[in-house]
Amino acid sequence: MLKILSVTGIRSEYFILQPVFEELRSRKNVQLKVVVTGTHLSPIHGNTYKLIKKDGFNIIELETLLSSDKLSGRCKSVGIQIMGLTDIVVRENPDWLLVLGDREESITTAIVGTYLNIPVAHLCGGDRVVGNIDDSVRHAVTKLSHLHFPTTKENGERILKMGEEPWRVHVVGNPALDSIRKQPNLDMNYINEKLGTNIKENEPFIVLIKHPLSSEFEKAGEQMEITLQAVSELGYKTIITYPNSDAGGYEMIEVIKKYEEKYDFIKAFETIPRDIFVNLLRKAALMLGNSSAGLLEAPFLKLPVVNVGNRQKQRQHAENIIFVPHNKEKIKEAINKTINDKDFINICKNCTNPYGDGYSSKRIVDIILNTPIDSKLLNKQIVY
Repeated sequence: MLKILSVTGIRSEYFILQPVFEELRSRKNVQLKVVVTGTHLSPIHGNTYKLIKKDGFNIIELETLLSSDKLSGRCKSVGIQIMGLTDIVVRENPDWLLVLGDREESITTAIVGTYLNIPVAHLCGGDRVVGNIDDSVRHAVTKLSHLHFPTTKENGERILKMGEEPWRVHVVGNPALDSIRKQPNLDMNYINEKLGTNIKENEPFIVLIKHPLSSEFEKAGEQMEITLQAVSELGYKTIITYPNSDAGGYEMIEVIKKYEEKYDFIKAFETIPRDIFVNLLRKAALMLGNSSAGLLEAPFLKLPVVNVGNRQKQRQHAENIIFVPHNKEKIKEAINKTINDKDFINICKNCTNPYGDGYSSKRIVDIILNTPIDSKLLNKQIVY
């Protein structure tokens, strides 16, 4: 029996990991357990651990998130998480650790795995996002991990430039696309009933997801204000999901609450179930904000995106995205372009997603299960 322990700490991360979990669960002689931590256990962020339990995965809860809107809070959470995760890993004694991306959970898992001599499989490494701490964390996780699953060829080449041995690097695409592909179509009446909204079929509406940027966290509330000023002046119905737990997130939530109370066409949610969220993206006129979903997942759905500010800048992307600064008029102009410019809409409908084809999970699991756990895997070499 091969024992795999994965760690997840935030809604968006789980949505990418979930198809991989399903693939692991379908295999014989594989035992998967999921450590849920961070915002998954936070009522402010929707207690999303319940979604993971509902999906039927065997979870272990690890409480680490400090109620803080400062950079120091996130730093302290890392220390707490390393201590708790070490105890869990020693107790569970897994054969593999599986982690994704660039947040606290990825760096703590990679550190614990390295010191306890347990191989770490890392999804979505090699990416590039300028102006955020996530970049440094992601690349540090790459150097600590033993098997790499970048989503694009460009990201894989970046990992190779970091001195990783080529046999460790496998370009597989983005597993989140597997989940999108599998979600059944839901009609607007069903969505309205579940969310308490009143969006008409074929009515243009906006999905807004905006997170703080670590290098600009003091401006987080102001930046959300500018974005929502643009939304309120245009008057399109807008569905918002709350930001992540990074410093500045609480300020953004306060701004969201203010606009939701003032305008009946703005509705906000701590979290939205995956099936409804995917169908909102299928039907929306555009995604607004600075979520990675706008670059990784939206082109798979041919969805126009307006990315506001510096988060996601210089990240590999398709032709469906417009980058704008925190300027109300430029945001309004870009929103109008995505809704009314037929040429741009046609470009989006024909864009090519560099992040895969929706069949990544099988590739990932096959490679993990067929990689021998030996000294060659555990004793990393730098090729330069």
